Amino acid sequence: MMSQVGGAYPVSIASSLNKIFSHHGVLGGSVVTFDRNGYHSFSYGDAFPDSIPFTDSTFLRIASISKMFTGMALLQLVEEGKVELDHDVNSYLDFKLVNPAYPKVPITIRMLLNHTSTLQDSRVILSMAKKAIYRDTLNPEKLIPDIRELFTSRNNHFLPRTLKLAKGEISRVIPGSYFHYTNLNFVIIAHIIERIEQQPFHAVIKNKLLDRYAIPGGFIVQEIPEQGTLSPQYLPKGNTWIPEADAYAAPYDSIFTSITDYIPGRNVLRFSPQAGMRVSSNGLATFFRSFLSDSKISTIKTMMFKSGWKARGDNNSHQFDNLFKEWGLACHIINERQEPFAEDFPWIGHIGRANGAYTLMYMSPQAQKGIVIFINGKRKQSKGSIGFESIEKEIMNIILNQHWRKE
Repeated sequence: MMSQVGGAYPVSIASSLNKIFSHHGVLGGSVVTFDRNGYHSFSYGDAFPDSIPFTDSTFLRIASISKMFTGMALLQLVEEGKVELDHDVNSYLDFKLVNPAYPKVPITIRMLLNHTSTLQDSRVILSMAKKAIYRDTLNPEKLIPDIRELFTSRNNHFLPRTLKLAKGEISRVIPGSYFHYTNLNFVIIAHIIERIEQQPFHAVIKNKLLDRYAIPGGFIVQEIPEQGTLSPQYLPKGNTWIPEADAYAAPYDSIFTSITDYIPGRNVLRFSPQAGMRVSSNGLATFFRSFLSDSKISTIKTMMFKSGWKARGDNNSHQFDNLFKEWGLACHIINERQEPFAEDFPWIGHIGRANGAYTLMYMSPQAQKGIVIFINGKRKQSKGSIGFESIEKEIMNIILNQHWRKE
């Protein structure tokens, strides 16, 4: 059976997906797949409990999939000759970034993009992000703090010199080889983008990437179309769904710090470049289908999809239940059999987890196909940071082993 552009899945596939979403207690979500022939989509449940349905046009904060867009924007600057992947990152910064345990090992752009910089996240960064984003008691003067305040001599954002791994081994945490998935990497990348382009980060992403394929959405809520529906992210509490993010009962401008007054380079945490993009599942699928077939950006794809880190026993592959075995630049690479993937390698993509919501996008450049999963909340919440969720594996198995193999 040949898929049709914008078509629904066959009844048997849709029925299976419906059972999976129901079994896991999903509030609302969608699945969109794309290939050379077009798209298929499935939607389930509500964007708001018992009111507005969740569809493939519903906007959702896609969490860490956002990092792929931040990375792509930086790679465009590399292609334009404005940035060098292997130069010391301090060439592009207005603050000093040196691992005190390895002061003679420069941190490079490449290390930021493939999570080998040895940086780590902290509550200090989260606190500043809240002050940069919201007009509230955390920020009574409504002034966005300067991001350079994070990088004083009293703030160390690097992992220690050595760490004990899962089996008790002691590993040296050397920049360029030790993998540690970290949000801060992409905050620094976005800061560099702002300094070079002299534009707010959200505008760079819209102009360079989203507008290229006419995709609505972006890194500020004001970029969602007036008639668009933005679903919150939810956590369950008994029989109630508690909105944890993107539930707004007042005008955006009364909630967020000013976009109009924002000065590029001030504090890119305002846009959450590591996790803050809002887009629909159909929009995300359309973007990456267009991205794969766009011959004018082949250099960027080559850089992005080239393996830059592979797991070994001494360089930390233990985050997210050992899901990460290989990384390119701003993307996870699956290059060998790993449930649920068994063919069409490599698979390139990213997972997203935030505030009870789950997102996922993986694509096969070789087969020119991909899958997007959005879940705004589910009753069966995992404890800790795991790899692929059970529901994600079940959905992908249906798509990989039933939907695509029947075509």
